[in-house]
Amino acid sequence: MPGPVFLENDPVTLRPADEEDVPFLRENGNEPHVRATRHAYRPADEEWAERRLGGTVGENDDSIGLLVCADGEPVGYVRLIREHPWVHVTRDAELGYWIAPDEWRNGYATAAAERMVEYAFAELGLHRLTASAFETNEASKRVLNRVGFVEEGVSRRAAYVDGEWCDVVRYGLLRDERESKG
Repeated sequence: MPGPVFLENDPVTLRPADEEDVPFLRENGNEPHVRATRHAYRPADEEWAERRLGGTVGENDDSIGLLVCADGEPVGYVRLIREHPWVHVTRDAELGYWIAPDEWRNGYATAAAERMVEYAFAELGLHRLTASAFETNEASKRVLNRVGFVEEGVSRRAAYVDGEWCDVVRYGLLRDERESKG
């Protein structure tokens, strides 16, 4: 039985992962098309998947990770990473997400990112969000643009993907920018 909904945004709901979701997380964390869109340097094993249970991820409870679900079934994962020691002063987070390849092109990444951005600013009171996408990941760059992120720069040859170095495009979104677009 799936866990309780934490956040909603048509057509997705976001909820904490539970033990029943470990196979989904592990399978898709290792899926070559998903791995090619993120910094995944080692295989997703049981321990990797279990660290994503319960709604928090990372070294502390400030980072949030939730399953993206459509019609009650998991289709992806979205997170706000808040790991640096001065996060309570800077009030920022890094947005990240992935969607299982069979579910691509359904608007789930955009809906999940949109809801997490809304949550970050309205409920967590954050000031700034960042995100990044490999230069070759046109779909992720479109998601970030749709949600309102602004390209801030490029880290040249900062990621090793499919045996080659590629650029990483860095994005940012400020709370007041979001509010002004209302």
